[in-house]
Amino acid sequence: MSRYAILGPPGTYSEDAARYYWQDTSELIYAPDIGRVFELVSEGSVEEGLVPFYNSLGGSIGVTMNNLLRHELFIGGEYVLPVRHCLMAREPIELDHVELVISQPEAFLQCQGFLARELPRARREIVNSTGQAASYIRQEQRRAAAIGSHRAAEVYGLYVIASSLEDNEENQTTFINIRRTPRSEGDRTSILFGLQDRPGALYRALEVFARREINLSQLESRPGGLVNHDYVFYAVIEGGSQEPHIMEALHELSGKVAYYRFLGSYSRRRCPAVRPVS
Repeated sequence: MSRYAILGPPGTYSEDAARYYWQDTSELIYAPDIGRVFELVSEGSVEEGLVPFYNSLGGSIGVTMNNLLRHELFIGGEYVLPVRHCLMAREPIELDHVELVISQPEAFLQCQGFLARELPRARREIVNSTGQAASYIRQEQRRAAAIGSHRAAEVYGLYVIASSLEDNEENQTTFINIRRTPRSEGDRTSILFGLQDRPGALYRALEVFARREINLSQLESRPGGLVNHDYVFYAVIEGGSQEPHIMEALHELSGKVAYYRFLGSYSRRRCPAVRPVS
């Protein structure tokens, strides 16, 4: 039986995504934080992991990106999940009685409008996951509520006191499958490359793609301290690394940059309810 690592505890959006992504999810290993998911995969305690990577409202998940730099792992796939937040409490209390809201940073970011409008005076407490927030509320004696999924409310026996908290109804999160071995087939390819802080360095790196009319659907810079370079870029290429022109471009790029890592080729899958965001 396969073992997969995700961000826990039960009731997280990671668990929802995992049950769509893998069919045989009878043994999910719940990690206390995203870094531990990477560690479990790296040390071989599980076959693969699934972690949140990008949100359509909040952007990239910094801790996931940092762990991609820190661990020699590969991306084996993407899964896009719609995110519908609700506010849950131990008892069916009125919103104006809520004094404390518990959730994780990205959930707060995605619900700023609701919080400013409905709970402007409520304090906020940050935890590692929406599932953890829900589990805390079950034992919380204060007038508190958690932001998370409707399924989390069901898991922990909580009352939903408000729904559709997200600032945009198209809110969705992309999860990445992390694994110890790369894949070469798929319609997307991810790489990391590092540059020294010199004029024209990025232009010269990207020219290998422009010359071959290869499109990059994502390009993001990160501080390069984890790999001892001034800047590190994460790029997503439209096309698989087995395609000759992409293979040539990657080979040329690896000889031009100060740091290079191939993260794998893979495909993106979407929950049937998710529509592409233009």
